[in-house]
Amino acid sequence: MDGKEIKRKEIAEAAKELFTDYGYKAVSMDQIAQKSNVAKGTLYLYFKDKEDLFMYLINGFIKEFDSYVVDIVNKKLSLVDEIHEVIYNMLMYRKNQEFLYKIVKEAKEFRTQVSCKVVDMLDDTISVYLEKRLNNAVEKGLIKPCNTTLLTFLVIKVYTALAFEWEENTRR
Repeated sequence: MDGKEIKRKEIAEAAKELFTDYGYKAVSMDQIAQKSNVAKGTLYLYFKDKEDLFMYLINGFIKEFDSYVVDIVNKKLSLVDEIHEVIYNMLMYRKNQEFLYKIVKEAKEFRTQVSCKVVDMLDDTISVYLEKRLNNAVEKGLIKPCNTTLLTFLVIKVYTALAFEWEENTRR
């Protein structure tokens, strides 16, 4: 890793802390520059704008998740156990990562364009994996032929409800 990439990661880490504390919408490039101890103009040598910096962080999480999925697939679990482990752990990962939790919360509360885009990207990451696995299961005769796109949607919504909404309701 060269010096430029190291500096890029340092700036991104400072921005991540700010986004975690205040949310995407409330953080300015001035604050990011101050937190990362660089001039504001220097930020633009590394990132086109705040959204570019933010997406750099999100893409890092998605790459991390993709490698995590590969690890689960390599365990050679049954289809049901594999799908359960991937979706459940992705939802828990999202919930336990303060940064991601804040972004998901911001998307629900304020519907900011960027936070909604990120939530869609994270959901798409799970959806693409799940639909491929379900199509593969249909081809192998493990499950009956069905609309795997609809089944993917339903499975994700059920897991999301169980992981988040059930927990919120039981706290009351």
